[in-house]
Amino acid sequence: MRSQTKQVSQWQRSVLYVNANDWFERLLDRIGSARDSIVFEYYIFEADSLGMRFVAALVAAARRGVRVRVMMDGVGSADSSDLLSEHLHGNGVEVRIYHPLPWLANSFRWSRHRGGWAYLGLLSILNINRRNHRKLCVIDAETAWIGSFNISAKHLPKDAGGEGWRDYGVELNGERVSSLVQGFNSLWSGHKPRLSRGFLASYLSNRSLRARRLKNRFVARSVANAVQRVWLVNAYFLPTAAMGRALRQASRNGTQVCLMLPEYSDVAIFPGLSSLFYRALMRAGARIFLYQPGVLHAKALLVDNFAVLGSSNWNYRSTLHDLELDAVIRSPETLLTLEQAMLDDAANCRELTVEDTPVPSLLSRLLYAVRYWM
Repeated sequence: MRSQTKQVSQWQRSVLYVNANDWFERLLDRIGSARDSIVFEYYIFEADSLGMRFVAALVAAARRGVRVRVMMDGVGSADSSDLLSEHLHGNGVEVRIYHPLPWLANSFRWSRHRGGWAYLGLLSILNINRRNHRKLCVIDAETAWIGSFNISAKHLPKDAGGEGWRDYGVELNGERVSSLVQGFNSLWSGHKPRLSRGFLASYLSNRSLRARRLKNRFVARSVANAVQRVWLVNAYFLPTAAMGRALRQASRNGTQVCLMLPEYSDVAIFPGLSSLFYRALMRAGARIFLYQPGVLHAKALLVDNFAVLGSSNWNYRSTLHDLELDAVIRSPETLLTLEQAMLDDAANCRELTVEDTPVPSLLSRLLYAVRYWM
């Protein structure tokens, strides 16, 4: 596996963004200059001030002849999907809603090709726990944006009308962008995807059971076998048994294992659930830092000389249920930028010790029993 990964070419260019204003303005600018095609796939696409700027940009692109395809999740975008879909569809943008909620009947309009309303309603109920958590934009099949940013003003700084969520994203160029488009096409059409040569070397996806299995194994083995460092930044940390073992093994081997996790979360239950793992990890030698300024929503894993950055949370939802997409970054310059961003954020954290970490409560243990649905 390792030798095969090394033989595959990497991204020709990767640019890390940790400032939400820079990320969104750059993305809007590129949508405005798109020539041929736009792929726009987000778990959350809100009809707020930021979302409507993207709507306007996507509609303008469609009107000048660019093929624009938008996919949003039926749960993540439940509050806005019908409104946005109707407006986008009416202005030449192709729209799909991934697994729409069965009680939002209007959203079935955009998926009639999959069968009748009764069929779609049954399918939606069966698939209600399977969500599309990916965050991807591809312009002209040449440049891709992957990260933890949704299309939501919550990610903007507070002085720009947002809530100051902390996120990371990366802009990518290179031949592997075509593989991301192929993956999107298979999801768009409902066809079974094929793994490209860039899988594991340039990006991680879990569109199929085989891809999900290979991705999870690749990450766990990389962590367990790390030599120098494992730096993990994650919004909703609830590791599988394999990931927990890998983190503890790396710590016991003398690898520097540091986890940056949220002190506060938009999902109030998660900090308590994450704390179930703190004592065991720290006793194995890991260091845990809790982010203080606001909601930490970033998702990045830095292992020795490569990084995984995208939509994946290291929990049971990402591992077993949700569709995720992450870039594998090996550019020394980009890794240095990510390393500095993590160090800057760590300066805004408080470090935990075993002594100040309470023994998990009975309620936390009971909630953990439903982890497969979290």
